Amino acid sequence: MKFANFRDLVLCLVFSPALLACWSGSASAEFQTDSVSGDAILLKPVTIPDPGRNNMPAYRMLVPEGWTLEGGVNAVPGGYHMIPYLSDVTIESPAKRGVRFWGVNEFGYADGIHLQPFTPYLGRPFMPPQNSLGDFWRLVFQLSPGPGITDLEIVSEEMLPEATQVLRRQLASLYQNTAQENASLAMSGERKTFDAHVRQLVIRYRDEGKPVEATIFASVRHSIYFYPNGRIRAAMWNLDNMYAVFGPVDTDYLNDPVLAAIVRAREELPDWQVAVQQWYLMKNNQIVAEGRARIAAAARSAATARTSQSEDLLDISFNGWKDRNAINDAGHSSSINGIHERTTYATPSGSNVNLPSYYQNVYTDRLGNYVLHNDSNYQINTDPTFNSRHWQRIEPVR
Repeated sequence: MKFANFRDLVLCLVFSPALLACWSGSASAEFQTDSVSGDAILLKPVTIPDPGRNNMPAYRMLVPEGWTLEGGVNAVPGGYHMIPYLSDVTIESPAKRGVRFWGVNEFGYADGIHLQPFTPYLGRPFMPPQNSLGDFWRLVFQLSPGPGITDLEIVSEEMLPEATQVLRRQLASLYQNTAQENASLAMSGERKTFDAHVRQLVIRYRDEGKPVEATIFASVRHSIYFYPNGRIRAAMWNLDNMYAVFGPVDTDYLNDPVLAAIVRAREELPDWQVAVQQWYLMKNNQIVAEGRARIAAAARSAATARTSQSEDLLDISFNGWKDRNAINDAGHSSSINGIHERTTYATPSGSNVNLPSYYQNVYTDRLGNYVLHNDSNYQINTDPTFNSRHWQRIEPVR
């Protein structure tokens, strides 16, 4: 797929609510459905490369047999030189159940600057800070709804207090730095604000006429400098940790253990994390050399905030679903108890993999494939679907 300009690419690849196949590179994959026995779930490993870093493996995911993976990591052209990479990955079943993960979403803004949203501005997409996550998605839908996507509806939005508390603890140094900056700015009459919180947004839309609902989680982060008269002199704001879980309207996709498995198993690879951190440090040194100290401070803030890309926030998001559905779950707790909890399993290679606690039996073939089953009497090595190779049961890390 070709795009007329980089703005069209960004709208499609990163920001459109449509579940689009915007990436045609080597990361895309489709798995043909095999005959899987009973309730067994076969998960296949996929590694997503970063073409902007010589195809370095960026993160690892598990994709259920018969589902599609669309998207990947894309290098960032020069107009957005303050952003380390673009990423957008969707894993979807034939029945339109799935998960979508976004990468870095970082915006710049100042009062008195008149640009269209997503126009490059000081190395970032230009975008006024939005009052809510729903306002952001409504604007994106107006700009680029995506082929076949119609009738966007904001169902609900809320801040998640527990996740917000964890996030603010992770970013405590940025709150402290803001207080120190305000002390130095006091004589000029300028001031700076910094805040971060975690939000949950539920939207509905039609995908080729079929009604779909998606629950979107994101950490929202604002760093804003104000003139003495209250006008915004410079703002950088971010949507971190953003991912969506979706399914047909009136289906119980929030209690889907396969979707939980996909979210749990996604893993950013350590070498790639180091490479991104080094990119931020290099960018910071370049900006300092150019004499733009405050932009450098924003770059340092962005690098520090990478710590907020944590499994803790994903866990809390899933626990929020469980808490809110606790009353409804009581009648069938034996079937869904704990499906939003994460269990870490030790693999034969010495590494770990995170999977939802719903499954009592987990097997691997030493090639990175996993079979999940919830029947204690199930014997995988006598199952003709899987017995062409040896499977080993793995145990939770104690």
